[in-house]
Order: sequence, then C-alpha cells, then structure tokens
Amino acid sequence: MSDETIITPPTDDTYPLVSTLFVKKRFKKFDILVNGLSLTILDLINQGQIKCEINWEKSHIIGKELTPTDLDVMKNITLRIINKGELKTSESLAIKLLKTMTKNKKFTLKDMLKQGKSSTIANKFENDFIEFRTALENENNYTPKEYKDILANGKLTKRGKELQKDWTNFEKYLKSPELTEKYPPKSIEENTSQIIYGACFNIEREVLELRENNSILCDLIDKDGYKLLNIIFNNTLSNVSEKRRGNGVFYGVNDKYTIPGA
Repeated sequence: MSDETIITPPTDDTYPLVSTLFVKKRFKKFDILVNGLSLTILDLINQGQIKCEINWEKSHIIGKELTPTDLDVMKNITLRIINKGELKTSESLAIKLLKTMTKNKKFTLKDMLKQGKSSTIANKFENDFIEFRTALENENNYTPKEYKDILANGKLTKRGKELQKDWTNFEKYLKSPELTEKYPPKSIEENTSQIIYGACFNIEREVLELRENNSILCDLIDKDGYKLLNIIFNNTLSNVSEKRRGNGVFYGVNDKYTIPGA
C-alpha cells in the first residue's frame, strides 16, 4: 500500500460509524455508543451549527477523575446553538438533546455536567439519545447486525476486515510524525477533519500535536473537549433512574466521574 493511499480515509462513513465499525474494541458488539453523540457534536461545531467559545488559554488534559481545575476549564467553554440551514435528522436530534438537557441555547460544559446530575434530566437524555441513535442508524441503513458489505450477522465480513485494516493504516498515518510531515493536511478543513478522525480512534491529542491548532475545534480538543463531552454524557446516563435500567440497551458508559464539591 502506498503512502498516498494511507493518508486518504478509506470510506466516507460518518464519524460515529467509523468509530463503531473500524476501531478495535474489547467487546464484539457494533452498537453505536454514546461517543457517537460526542463525535456528532464535534462535527456540528466544525460545521458552525454550534458555536464554541473558549476562554482558557493553556492546553489542558483530563486525568482519571475530575478536579476543580477541570471544572474551571469546563466553566470557560461555552456552546451556543446556531442551528441554521438544513441538517440531517440525527444532527437535529443531537441539537434537540442539548436543548432538552440545558434548557437553553447557550451554556457552558460545566452547566451541562451539573444538569446531568438530575435523574429527571438523565431520563430525558436517555430517551433523546435512543432517538438520536435510531435516526443515525436509519439515515445510514445501519444495524449492529447488517451494514452494506461490511457487516453481516453481527460480524465483519471479509470486506469489512479489509476495510478495518485500511482504517488502521489511516490511524497510523494520523499519529505518525514522519508521514504527517511528509503529507501534511492541505487545508484548515482537512486539518480539522483529521483531528475528528483522531477522536474516532481516541488519539485526538496525539493527532493534534502533529498538526496546527488552527480552528476552534482544534482548540477544543487542546482542552480535552472530546473527553469532556464523553464524561458529561456518561455521567448523565449513570444518573438514569434505577427503575429504568436493565432495558437491554448498551451505552458503553464508563465509570462515573466524581464531581468535586458535589
């Protein structure tokens, strides 16, 4: 395989599906997890459908638990819903989900984290997330069992395994200093897209370190924004009422982060 092939995304699948299908996981299921929502939010920010304002100059990395400094960073990252023009159904539902969760068009990440502590909000979030995921599946004619010639009976086909190898090679390009120097992004748009692909593989910070921080989306990643969104959404789902659990829906929720001072 040539270097030129390695630096090109092997398919035009959406970011959530790339993360679902082509990232090697410890579990075999191909359900769209809650990080698919985070990736959609990143894409909406990149599209300008959600405006992001950051008032924190330094780079920031989240540890294994939230700290007061993390909360300060979250307080200084503001999202404002613009929602102009035509959107996919899943994108509209992602925006609706944010509105339901925050009850406002402008809010900070810290506001979102606080709201997610409410079981009432968490229950609504769960409903909205299921609706979002269903729309994403319908738009792409996708199920965790069947998808194009890539997935059959819940397993990757021969073609699917070939594509997974191709995506693994693309992942290697994203985090390779040598290949990135030889084939740098040709535009701000390509640079930002590669950062989001990095998020699909959970290597977004490594990818950013090799590229320019030349967009608001890149600056959000520099503040560990993708991880912060996942923390917020995972924490919210962990607060769903006990009586609603055990419904067979797998969200990929990680261990709940303790909120300092909560």
